[in-house]
Parts: sequence; C-alpha cells; structure tokens
Amino acid sequence: MKKQVKIPVIVASSIVGAILIAVIVLCCIVVHPMDDFMQYATVRVTTSAHELPNGSLADASQPYKKKIDVGLEDTGFSVMHAMLEFVGSYGPEFTVDDEDERQVVTIAEARSACAATDSSYMLELGWKTEQKIKVEKETVVFDRLLMNVKTTDGELRWVTVYLFRSDLDGADNPEADEYTFAPVRMRMNTSPLYIALGEIAAEYGNRA
Repeated sequence: MKKQVKIPVIVASSIVGAILIAVIVLCCIVVHPMDDFMQYATVRVTTSAHELPNGSLADASQPYKKKIDVGLEDTGFSVMHAMLEFVGSYGPEFTVDDEDERQVVTIAEARSACAATDSSYMLELGWKTEQKIKVEKETVVFDRLLMNVKTTDGELRWVTVYLFRSDLDGADNPEADEYTFAPVRMRMNTSPLYIALGEIAAEYGNRA
C-alpha cells in the first residue's frame, strides 16, 4: 500500500516552488537607467589629469565605443537586486534641496559638480539633434549629458545626471548666464562603467 503524502509537505513544497519562481522572475526583470542615452554621437572623458578621447566615438570602429557602451548598459540592475538592497524607487526624478524644493543649476555649476577627481571621471555625452526624456511627467529637452562617474562598490545608489542644451553653453551666448535646468537622479550601479573608463584612461595614458 502506497504511503500518502502529507498535506503539510505538499503545501510547503508549493510555497517553496512559488518563491523560487518569483525569485527567477524578479532576477529576469532588469532596469536599464541609461537606455535613453545610448544613441549618443560624441563622448568626452575627463580624468583629473587630462581629457580623452575628445570627439566622436559613435563609429563602431572606434576602439573605446564598445567599452563605453557596455559600461553604460551595465549600470542596470535586476528588480531582485533592488529588493535585496531594500531599494524601492529607481527614478528618474528631479533632485531636490533640503527644503524639498527642486534644484536648478547653470551649466558652469553642472561642470563643477561633475569635475573629475583622483577617484572619479567626468563623462560627457553629446547628440547632434535635440533629445527628449520624460521625468516626473515633464519633458526634458537636451543634447548634452554630464555625469560624474565613481564606483558604487556594486551597490545601487542615486547618481545625478545633468541634461542641458549645448547651444546655451558658452560666454558668447547672451542667454547662457540666465539658463538654468534641473538635475535628474537615477538609481545605478556605476562600478562597471567606472572600471571601463579607468581602462580607457590607462590605455590612453600608455599611448600618450
């Protein structure tokens, strides 16, 4: 006579199976914070010592293009990763000050905030045509992106990106001094991008 399987065992097995399926699904759902910025036409990487390479890297034959693209893609993360770090909000959202008011900056202030240090790089992406992105139900118009890239040690942290119009970047433009825009923050793991930029900087330095 066959032994009957006890109901508690069946229930426990079903619960474990459901949890495993949920974990697999959550691991497969990936957030890509930099997806809207992948079709850039120019890129500039600045270290604490110098700028490199300065100009267009949109051509796939350029040696650094693939490495930067992979680094940008790898800023993404799975929903499971976010849950394990108790992260519930990913952005994009506008940054706010201590009084919960939306921050605004000039292009000069953005460049200062993104300035490279001994442990970070300034990354500037450019587009030949006007780009648009939705942030908190508002449309942000830009053709330049600035961000300071440092390692997040594999964790998900808020990273601020500065999106602005390059035609208002310069002392020759009378509107430049009055042009302000709101920085945007997004959750990212920038460790792979930081490593990629470091490798590019090392390769460039060896060739210089």
